[in-house]
Amino acid sequence: IGIAEAYRIQIGWVDPRTESDGFDSASQFRLRDDYAPGDLGWDPLGLKPSDAAGLEAMQLKELNNGRLAMIAAAAFLAQETVNGKQILDNLGY
Repeated sequence: IGIAEAYRIQIGWVDPRTESDGFDSASQFRLRDDYAPGDLGWDPLGLKPSDAAGLEAMQLKELNNGRLAMIAAAAFLAQETVNGKQILDNLGY
């Protein structure tokens, strides 16, 4: 995980080290101008749309699917709390 996060930091954030004085506190926590959060340039299947409207639509779909998954997980927990049986027992496994 640390290697992946270090790679993401190198892509997304401005390097606060400068050659003249060694450290620039003004750029310590600043994102690069051309960086979009989550865009690491890795799309081996070519699924990322090339236009801004298509990208926004795909991001919205991803966000809505994540929300739906969280609601489903909460429903599983609620059902287990109400009847005291684990979710797989409710499904007959």
